[in-house]
Parts: sequence; structure tokens; C-alpha cells
Amino acid sequence: MNDAPGPISPTSTETISGLYTETFLPAGTPKGVVVITHGYAEHCGRYHEVAHVIVNAGWAALSYDVRGHGKSPGERGYIDRFSIYLGDFAAMQAAARQLVSPTAPMILLGHSHGSLITLRALADERPPQAAAAIISSPFLALRLAVPGYQRLLARVASRLAPKLSQPNALRVTDLTQDKEKQAERLADKLCFDIATSRWFIEASAAQEYVFAHASRITLPTTWLVGGDDPIADPARSKAVASKIAGAKYHDLVGMKHEVFNEVDRGKVFVELTKALAAAPLPPTSVSGI
Repeated sequence: MNDAPGPISPTSTETISGLYTETFLPAGTPKGVVVITHGYAEHCGRYHEVAHVIVNAGWAALSYDVRGHGKSPGERGYIDRFSIYLGDFAAMQAAARQLVSPTAPMILLGHSHGSLITLRALADERPPQAAAAIISSPFLALRLAVPGYQRLLARVASRLAPKLSQPNALRVTDLTQDKEKQAERLADKLCFDIATSRWFIEASAAQEYVFAHASRITLPTTWLVGGDDPIADPARSKAVASKIAGAKYHDLVGMKHEVFNEVDRGKVFVELTKALAAAPLPPTSVSGI
């Protein structure tokens, strides 16, 4: 497991726009800042090793608990409108920019549902002003089989009982093959195992929007996708990435959904570090010019 540095503690924590956030700063002046958006039913505290990789590369990082997750407010797994996620995402970007110089680049990093939020924002008519995006196992379509009656129930309940919850059918063995990481997830009381009907319908609409408008995305994107992911469909990820000019797609053969928590995650961190190194930096000022 080369190049897997282990977790680090946040430099600071803060409540921003009502959401719990964690900030990580390198020893020197940051090259830029990375905004980390976690996946569904988890929280930002599971990204301390990812933050360590980012800090080691000389970048600052800001991660946050998405509304309805972790230490942030909101009913678990519920959102009335997907646009609320996007508004929170914009607030986190504004906060992240305060950590670095005005000319320093910002990179957007999302995993699973966090990748859906990131891509939905980037596919919008007014996308975020970012230097690049790193997309991990994006939740663009379910690979898990969802019975037709559950999909119908979700559509009806979204209107009549939007907070109706059902088990989300996630198994830790679908997330990673790392036994220690499986045990950590099972013991993590901030994670949950339900999905609400309104969230499911709103997320589904966001998935369709991204698929229809992916060609609008013009900034460099790096895709880190588990080839054996049983949760988010890799075929859909490839289809969306193919619509984006210059997308760098990494088919991580043998890896499951949480590529940052896999046994060989050191290989993934190498690609993450390369993506950071490839991000455009502001020109260095020259004395007398």
C-alpha cells in the first residue's frame, strides 16, 4: 500500500453557513485549495487520509458535512430540493477561497454523491470558477438492483410523504475490500443506512441533468472509478466522461466503490497527486516586470 500516508487531524473546524467544516493547511503557503465533498450516508471525517495526501502535495483542503449528514443539520438522508446542496456547495467554495491567495487555484473533489453534487454544479449554466475537478466513483446511476415497486413507491412518496425512508441496501463489502476500513465503517455512528424518497427522486433528476449537459463542462477532470464498483455504475461514469472534452478516466480494475479506502489506495493517491500537480497555477511574478 505505497503512498498511503494515513489520516491527519484537521488544522481547524468551524461552522460555515450552518454546516460543519474541517480545514487542513500545509506547512508553507498553499499552492491552492481543494474542496472535498463526501458521499451519501457518510461524513467528511472519513477523508482525513485524503486530506493528508492533499496537504503533502502542498495544497490546503476544506471538507464539510453535507446537509443531512454527519455533524451538519438536517434530517438524515433527506433534502427537499437538490438545489439546496448546490447552494451549500457554493458557500463552501467561497469559504475555501478565503484560505488561499486570490489568484491561487481551487480544485473540486467529490466522491460518489459528492461527485454528483460537483458534476451537477459544473454542468449548470453558471458553473463554479474552478481550475479542475477530481471525480471519484460518481453516483451517476445505481448498479445495485432496485426493485420496480421501490422506485414507484419513491416517486409517489416523494410527493405525499417525502421523508419516508427505506433501507439503502449498502453493504460494507460493497464499499471496499479492506477489512479494517469495513470495520471502521460499521463502527462509525455518524454514518447511516437509510434513503428518503425525496432524496432519491432529487438525486435521480440530478443524474439525468448531468448526463444531458455534461458537454458543458470545460475544465480539466480526472476520474477515479472503481472497475468492480457494485454500487455506482462504472458504465454510466464512462458514458458521462466521454461527453467531457479532455476527461482523464482511470478505470481502477479490481477496486470497489470507495477507491480512497481500498487495499491498494496508494495507487489511487498517486493519481490524485498527479491531478493536483497538473492543475494550472498562477504565473510566478518576476521582479522588475
